[in-house]
Amino acid sequence: MSFSSQSLAGASSIFAFFFSEKFVSQHFQDVELDQGDPQPGDLYVFQLQSSKTQRCGAHVGVYCGRGEIIHLESMTSSGSGLQMLLEHCESVVHKEGLYSMMHTRKLLRVLRKRDGIDPKVLDQRVHTAMNSVPPRYHPISSNCVHFALNLLGMDSMSVDLDFTRN
Repeated sequence: MSFSSQSLAGASSIFAFFFSEKFVSQHFQDVELDQGDPQPGDLYVFQLQSSKTQRCGAHVGVYCGRGEIIHLESMTSSGSGLQMLLEHCESVVHKEGLYSMMHTRKLLRVLRKRDGIDPKVLDQRVHTAMNSVPPRYHPISSNCVHFALNLLGMDSMSVDLDFTRN
């Protein structure tokens, strides 16, 4: 797959995740946390911290269990906005306390995968992510959403993006 088609597929999955309620409801269900504890594999969707980017999407992390969440962030480059959209940069995988993260970021919603996840498989993927060199970050083709979907066993390139289906 060429870089341009890879970027297009990545952009499609990001568009679907953030802007298509049909896509989200097809693969996930909203969770009200007052109706029970978080479960491993729950996606936590936070408002972006930068006021310049808040309208462009959100930041996503995966609940690991034991009060911890894992997420991928870019190591911010000093380039312009356009340069940041065109270039890959270094990234870092964080695993931190969920309640600490909720204290520093505005939680938008919590999503749970409709067909569930195997907690042992998730734990293995989290362990691998924590002990590997993180993927190069790109806002369209390799970001926190791709990282989270991969942890849940959903390859963002093969996610069904047919918006015409019921």
